[in-house]
Amino acid sequence: MLKGIIAAVLSKSEERAKGVADKIGKLEDKNGIEIYYRKLDQDLLLSVLVPTDYPESIIDLVRAASLSDVLIYYAEEPFNSFDGELILLMKTLGKRTMVIGGGDRARKLLSDAGFSNALFLERPEDISFEGNDANSDDGYAYIDRVFPVKGVGTVMLGFAKTNIKAHDRFISLPTKEEIEIKSIQVLDVDYKEVDYGTRVGLAIKGGDYNKLKDVYALTKGKFVEEIEGEIEVLPWSSGLKNGFEYHVHGGGCYSPGTIEVEGKKAKVKLKRPLPVRAEYLIVSPSDNAKRSRIVGRLISSASRI
Repeated sequence: MLKGIIAAVLSKSEERAKGVADKIGKLEDKNGIEIYYRKLDQDLLLSVLVPTDYPESIIDLVRAASLSDVLIYYAEEPFNSFDGELILLMKTLGKRTMVIGGGDRARKLLSDAGFSNALFLERPEDISFEGNDANSDDGYAYIDRVFPVKGVGTVMLGFAKTNIKAHDRFISLPTKEEIEIKSIQVLDVDYKEVDYGTRVGLAIKGGDYNKLKDVYALTKGKFVEEIEGEIEVLPWSSGLKNGFEYHVHGGGCYSPGTIEVEGKKAKVKLKRPLPVRAEYLIVSPSDNAKRSRIVGRLISSASRI
């Protein structure tokens, strides 16, 4: 069965990130997040994500990083506050991390941040994804594009974060309506079933495009509109302020939300529903480069229900 690995290239330089991705795969999808593809074998597809608006905006960077299974950090002198922000993001997410370049200075920065198992490489050509395929089931599909196709109907592009079969039924977010998968394509090839990590095109049976055009996730029934749990306020950030609105990120999806903090506990009321995740990142929408915009991590009690 076809499955995939999702990797994100992180760098303070968009051009450097694109250069790394270009040595790994072939650019096939230009959007806010560029996507490069490479078939690792007959049943394993690698998708490499490059956010194109960092450091001016942090939204697509966090979306790409939180969606991915593997993070690739391009380290380059002179290091600045954006490198610190990227290192904090990688450490907070806790995913498999590869570091390209940067020498002893990069090793010290990551060691000081608490990294103990990052893989340091000299060149992008040294990257290997062997053993990085994830046998996981997060219970949803991430959707980044919805459009109508004549003779087919509504089509959604995204990533399977769970097993998907033709005729499976999902709850669409934010509409909270049930939809049925009519057919599945991967790189213009039809499939009856795909597994975790695969970049997919999903034709929706009888779906009204005008109702579904803003869909960003398909869940197998579980989603949250309020999140309660333990909060960790991260170093080098401006901290959390009660009653203020932040961006809440999880698995590629995000929603604005108002946060209330009491001691080590926090509650966030979301403006739109999100798939259930074990942890969510709290991100400041501010463009203030003096402090990290990654301000907190919320460990959700909903994931244990």
